[in-house]
Amino acid sequence: MRKIIKKIRRENDGSFTLEATMLFPILLIIVLLFVFFSLVIYEKVTLQYKANQIASRMAQTWGSSTMDIVTGELGRSDYVTQNGDGLYWRITSNNGFNKFGLSLSDNGVVTKKKQRVGEYAGNVTFDNGLFLQEIVVSLDKDLALPSSLADIFGVNKVGATARHPVVDQTEIIRNTDFMVYGFQKFTTYASKYIPFFNRNEEN
Repeated sequence: MRKIIKKIRRENDGSFTLEATMLFPILLIIVLLFVFFSLVIYEKVTLQYKANQIASRMAQTWGSSTMDIVTGELGRSDYVTQNGDGLYWRITSNNGFNKFGLSLSDNGVVTKKKQRVGEYAGNVTFDNGLFLQEIVVSLDKDLALPSSLADIFGVNKVGATARHPVVDQTEIIRNTDFMVYGFQKFTTYASKYIPFFNRNEEN
């Protein structure tokens, strides 16, 4: 009996090494895949943050093509009547006619505003809708992955898109004042003409 037990023990020698040899490559592959997955997520998050930052800054400083895109500061010569934007840039130089299906030149004002973000200018799109003006930023970045992994997973770049409505305080105040003024005028004229029409109905 003792001889049989000793024989079994001798036969199990080296089994741990064999198991480790089989499991180590699998564990190594799993760890490497996790590392590459983490790198892809990191690149995606940083790219999304950059797109959100550009869209937000562009939307906040869209009122002037020379406004500092980071701080929003205006110099003495940066007002719209002096910086080349023009007093009526919201109509003539802000893709305003696109609302009516007319693709007319923006006189370079929209292009000049985009150029403030430097290398990302080509990734910025200005959408001037009827009720909403939006800055759309679309960024792409190639991943530094081995070609074999890129072929396996079918991913060799990441992308991010951010949208932000244009914040134009001056236009909001102007439109609000116009609506209040128009409503007051309407009520004034209505109070004059409604009794006149009522009197004709009585006759």
